[in-house]
This record gives sequence, structure tokens and C-alpha cells, in this order.
Amino acid sequence: MSVTTVIPAYKPKYLHELLTALRHQTVKPERIIFSDDSPSRAFLTALQSEPVRSAVADLNIEVIEGPRVGAFANCRHLLQVWGGSTPLVHFLLDDDIIYPEFYERHLAVHATGAVDCSVSRRWTSIEAGLPVGRLPVPELIARREQRALTIGSEFLFPTTLPSCNNWLGELSHAVFNHEVSGLLEEPRLAGISFEGLGDIGLFLSASLRKPIGFLNDVLGFFRLNPAQNSQQNSSRDFKTSHLAWIALGLAAQRLRKLEPEQASQCFRTTGALMARRLSGNADMVPFCDLVPALVRGDASAGERFLELWQTFVDSP
Repeated sequence: MSVTTVIPAYKPKYLHELLTALRHQTVKPERIIFSDDSPSRAFLTALQSEPVRSAVADLNIEVIEGPRVGAFANCRHLLQVWGGSTPLVHFLLDDDIIYPEFYERHLAVHATGAVDCSVSRRWTSIEAGLPVGRLPVPELIARREQRALTIGSEFLFPTTLPSCNNWLGELSHAVFNHEVSGLLEEPRLAGISFEGLGDIGLFLSASLRKPIGFLNDVLGFFRLNPAQNSQQNSSRDFKTSHLAWIALGLAAQRLRKLEPEQASQCFRTTGALMARRLSGNADMVPFCDLVPALVRGDASAGERFLELWQTFVDSP
């Protein structure tokens, strides 16, 4: 079983560390595809020039031009280029790092045929790469002695959505097969867009097909840096990532994956975050105003939110 690493590339600052991590994998990816979305074509220039070109000659690297219309569009572009050419695909964001056994461990889980998606734990690091913490996992997971687990939707939905806690992490720490990778092409759950939370939305969607394979070991790190969208409080991406929690909560209600009180907790938690972080944005006021009714379980408020949400997602 083989894997293609697809890299939606924008920030060349961490390229040397990224290549070092890939070169030291105990099982190397069959293909590595960089889609260069940088304004200056920095990745194309670096990877086709010496000494970088010779240093990575043992890796099968392709560099293509990105669409330059946003990070998610670049991910979709990479999926199309990959086209199922290997059984597995791994999105590696250009500022995250995976440890040497990452592919070896993930491929072993997929070789069982029991999962479509595998996720491993990760550290959170400061910009320099120094680990400073990690996502807390549910106690039931933390105390299991098994290092590789399978987690079904009946456990995953109520342990993530009510508290708005994506304890699984990001796309950089997950490997997918071709059966579920296409879910990123049309990010919807129960017909509701989860754009803005492509990672947890994809994990939840995948869990409806087969259990998620969870590696209860830290096999990489997620790098905090000032350029991340999550650090830009007024950006569209920042707003979308908050609203998407409510969208996912409503989708889970449609699927009967959350009890009414669990859904209310999701809306209450998100509403508190929005009030603290987004209430100063005029375009967020209509969403914030709907939160109390959503918490009460008002179906018409849910319908109104979804109308506003779809308009927001479709807007430039």
C-alpha cells in the first residue's frame, strides 16, 4: 500500500524542515506533489534549483502551479492532480511537521482494511518548532493501552460537537483512502456545508462510512505562527471556522447523532465564542442574534441560520 503526499504550498519559510521530515520517513511516500500558491512561485524556484534539487533527489517530487484563489481551492486542485493514483493520500500543510514513523504507522492501520481515514495525535509547537502542548483527548481514549484504536460516529459526534473541541486535529495528521478523499470536493454533511472546518467535518463524514483509525501516539506537530488564518480575528476564514461549528451541529441533528441538549450545548459554546470574538463585525450580527433561539431548539432559527450560512459561504 502506498501514499501520495499533497502539499498546498504558500509559506516557503519552513520548506527545509518540511523536506527534512519527508526524507527521514521510515516509509517514504510514492509521490510528493507541491501546489505552489505563493505569489512569487517560491516553491517552484526552490525545488527546481540547486542545492535543494540534489538534496531531495531520492524523493519523487512534482511541483505544479496552484490556482491562487484560496487554501481550500488549492486542496481541491491537489486532489484532482493526485486523481487516486495511489491508494492513500495525505495533506501536509506547509508549516506542519510529521515524525519519521508517520507513514509507517498510518499505512499499517490502513492495511487492515477496517478504516477509510486514520488520524494520529500531534503536539502544538511554537513557530520555532518547539512542542509546548497537545490536544487533550477524551479520558476513555487516553487511558486505553492500545496504541491503534477504531472510533465510530456514535462516540465521535458527542465528544467533539457539543464542546466545539476537535480533539483529533488537522488534515496534516490524517491519511485518507480514495473512498473518502472526495468528501473534500464537496464539504457537506447531511446536505449542510462545513466549509471552514474541513478537518473535523471530513472526520465526522468519514466516520459515517467506517470507524476512524486513531493512533494514540504523537507523530507530528502543528505549528503556531502569526500568518495563520486562525490568528486573523477579522478574516473571512476566521469567521467561517466559527459559524461552521453551528452548521455541523445542525447537520448532526439531522443525522440524529446528537441529543437535543448536546446540540444546544454546541450552539451555546459557539455563541459565547462569537460574542467574544466576532460581535464587532457587522456581518456577524445576524448570526449572533440567532444563537439564543438555536439554544432553545427553535427549528425556524435553524432554518434561518442555514439560509444566512449558505449565502455567506457562496459570497466572494
